[in-house]
Amino acid sequence: MASPFFFVKKKDGKLRPVQDYRKLNAMTIKNCYLLLLISELIDMLKGAKFFTKLDIHWGYNNIQIKEGDE
Repeated sequence: MASPFFFVKKKDGKLRPVQDYRKLNAMTIKNCYLLLLISELIDMLKGAKFFTKLDIHWGYNNIQIKEGDE
């Protein structure tokens, strides 16, 4: 499913690119769980012996994904 893309003329005559996500949003499966608050996550880390920080910014396109799972 895709969302339609078109142009709308502005008052000054220039074109504004517009994308209508209403149908796509209607088909989107909503999260079925609540996200934890930062304070709750920090409380869960109390007493931990190890912490890990991952920087995946540069690795995003280097991670191989099994065919069919893309």
